Amino acid sequence: MAKTQRYGIKFPFNIVSELNTLLDINLTKDEKVKSQIMHVIFTQKGQRLRNPDFGTNLIQFIFNPNDAQTWDDVKFELKEDVKRWVPDCELSDVEVYETDNGRGLIARLNYTVREDDGTITSHELITNL
Repeated sequence: MAKTQRYGIKFPFNIVSELNTLLDINLTKDEKVKSQIMHVIFTQKGQRLRNPDFGTNLIQFIFNPNDAQTWDDVKFELKEDVKRWVPDCELSDVEVYETDNGRGLIARLNYTVREDDGTITSHELITNL
């Protein structure tokens, strides 16, 4: 019987698992990288007890004007922190724009993942910030 490779817990956390495990598990490296990116984006720096530098400082932009300068600052924050904390990911493009109602931001990250066999796959992650 072949050994199944597992890549850690999916983010966001989900207690419904198809594999009868306590938490949902990443089965591919692509899933793992997506989970890691989301984990970095949605963790505030200082929130982790033994790793206070993990995460982003996106919370600092909550009351900033919703304009191009803030979008550039958010893009810079995303690029630097994803590059630092997700080593299997190579960001090719980050775009930040406002939601339809103008009260929030959406981030679109284009990235590549190098698989264990050397192949490279491209992905896109779109999320509200």
